[in-house]
Amino acid sequence: LLLALSLLLIAVVWCAAISDRRTVAGCQVADGVTTYVALKKGAVELNGVFAGLSGSQILAIKLALAWIVYKVLPEKPTDGDRFLMGIASGVGCIPALNNVNVIRGMP
Repeated sequence: LLLALSLLLIAVVWCAAISDRRTVAGCQVADGVTTYVALKKGAVELNGVFAGLSGSQILAIKLALAWIVYKVLPEKPTDGDRFLMGIASGVGCIPALNNVNVIRGMP
């Protein structure tokens, strides 16, 4: 029971953290920076949306997107906004984590 309650508390804190406009924007920045580094080290962009662009171009797009997200998303989101912001955080942070793994595996 204690473990279940601890996991529930962690989940609630995690959801609150990823449902913030700063986190959504930060995840886009993290994705852009890690993509830039991976491409500089010789990786190949597999995302069809960005394939063919340079690391600098992708980073510029991600930084612009982060700025827009930060300015457009509400500072005090509703429950529905929090759900969408959580998804948006995942869309940026999961690829960033993957990029880190790619970079770590490179010579």
